[in-house]
Amino acid sequence: MADKIKIYRKDLEGFYNVTPDEYYKSYQGGDPLISAGYQLTEQKQELSAASSASFLKEDGLAIAKETYGFFSNAMVQEYAKNWTRTGNATTSLVLTRQSAVWEKEFGYLKREDGSLIMSELDALSNEASYKNTLSEYDIKDFTLFKEKFKEMIKSEVSPLEFQQRIDLVANQVLDDIPAVRDLFAREYNIEATDSAIFGALINDDVQDGLLANQITTLQIEGEAASRGFATSFAKFENLRRQGFTREKARSLYQNAGSLINTASGIGRELTIETLEQASLGNKQATERINRINAELQSKQGIQLGSAKKGDEVTGLIAD
Repeated sequence: MADKIKIYRKDLEGFYNVTPDEYYKSYQGGDPLISAGYQLTEQKQELSAASSASFLKEDGLAIAKETYGFFSNAMVQEYAKNWTRTGNATTSLVLTRQSAVWEKEFGYLKREDGSLIMSELDALSNEASYKNTLSEYDIKDFTLFKEKFKEMIKSEVSPLEFQQRIDLVANQVLDDIPAVRDLFAREYNIEATDSAIFGALINDDVQDGLLANQITTLQIEGEAASRGFATSFAKFENLRRQGFTREKARSLYQNAGSLINTASGIGRELTIETLEQASLGNKQATERINRINAELQSKQGIQLGSAKKGDEVTGLIAD
């Protein structure tokens, strides 16, 4: 954070702490605090009767509501309080941005050097756009996305970029929604809506912990089921814990049937469990596949076509 500096004005008592950025920053072609008469050195007081009197809070409230209509009531009150001390719109905003009220509502907008990522209005506009994007997928409850919105604003993720991200994720997970709905009903006895499921799939904060793992397990189960290898959720949960991923599942199960049939053609039993364990690097399973490969090569001049990557068997295909 940038060190605060003291600024003074000869027609006002005391001083105000501001960051160098706030003091020197150009605003519509001028330097507002300098233009308003503030200096870095203490001024000899020349208080007139009018300037030494408090400014009306009603005027500060009126200015805040007209200029910053998007402020919460607490922020409006804070601005008006600062107006009664300064009678200056720019200074009142600077002081408001130093308050605990502002820090609570907009503190995420401040960089480490004290400058702002964007104005409060721009931040609220971005948030409204994020919500509009989610609404397109029938997500109406944004409670669990609140911190996510702040993080995206801090990272300067534009509304367009967010829209593109969500559209991309949607294309990847929409096909999973029916299976996830079954998971909620089967494992949690919850009748979840499609929009709630989509929210869980796209938001790490929503699907944190157990739910994230359950969804990954379900996706593995889905890959197996699509090729006729469905057994139990518990089995696929165990595979996931050993490092089995959806990508491995897709590669293995789409070729497993043909691999098993090829091995059966020479009188050798090859089970889906052996293929699963081989893909995880199990030494015994890998050696069994190697023996079947050797026999196939000897008898028919073909092999299962397994490739090794480290200790794992990958790319299981029948040549």
